[in-house]
Amino acid sequence: MVWITAAVASLLLVQVYGAPGSIAGGLLRSNRPSLEKRMEKAAYSLVEQRQDTSTTLNMTQWDTDSVAACTATLATLSTASNPSGMAVCYNLVQLDTNEGAFLADLRLFEVSKPSGTWSGIPLQQMQGGIQFNGATASQINGQKVVSRDLERHYLSKRQSDGPILHRTYMIVGRINTDQWIPPMTIQKIEPLLMPIFTLTAKDSTGKTVSTNVSSNEAAFVHGIFSKEVVLSPFNMASLAVQNITEELRAGKVAFILPGVNLMIFPIGLVITTFWMAIGVSAYAYGTYERYNYRESYRRRKAMSASSKPYTTRI
Repeated sequence: MVWITAAVASLLLVQVYGAPGSIAGGLLRSNRPSLEKRMEKAAYSLVEQRQDTSTTLNMTQWDTDSVAACTATLATLSTASNPSGMAVCYNLVQLDTNEGAFLADLRLFEVSKPSGTWSGIPLQQMQGGIQFNGATASQINGQKVVSRDLERHYLSKRQSDGPILHRTYMIVGRINTDQWIPPMTIQKIEPLLMPIFTLTAKDSTGKTVSTNVSSNEAAFVHGIFSKEVVLSPFNMASLAVQNITEELRAGKVAFILPGVNLMIFPIGLVITTFWMAIGVSAYAYGTYERYNYRESYRRRKAMSASSKPYTTRI
């Protein structure tokens, strides 16, 4: 993980520190300052050293597997969820769970034809922007980082059917320190590393149009978190109901009629019974005292009547 930390440190020194990281770049190559080229070359060297010293990460194989996984996932979409017709596939290459440094790639696919105000806008005029709510990051040229000899042009790689890959963004960054509060779980890390991808362009009238491209359609389909399943409480309950239903159908468990057995410790029943016992006892004690007082009153009344002298008129 040292190489990731070194890459993050070298790139973030020239970035604006503190606010959520933002990256903006066109879909085609632009003229970059020499400083950014030097950063890009340094990041490439770090990745190249990583490949030379360890066989755990082969970027060429990673690129092939990522394209296959993203294409298979996005192929299930009949149309894009935004008028640009684009969809993104986001995957984590590396993640330092001690310091929050990460290396990721985001691939832009065309899954359907543009519609609405995006109709007729060529790809060359579209610009992509990436933001993170809980991380600071910087973009690296994806093709150069993968391999110096990898000169594939995804723009000209047309497929007869399915999504078409147009651009790959390689991203290196770090989760913000104010968000890195141990213990960090998958449920905490994933929202911090989920990108917000925005496409902007100008239509035929010169008006600027923009749209957000959902990153949830194909996220973590390869690499880190690709084999992890994060379920919400509702989904966990639904899965439990589904499992017990299948066991009932298979005859593995007996059917229990609801409402006739106490499945949990009846805390509420115990508390209610306790207070009811106190109330009944108080009412019974009051009734007993009133009964004694009535009997005592009758006895006193009888005694006073019997001791009263008789008087007769003459």
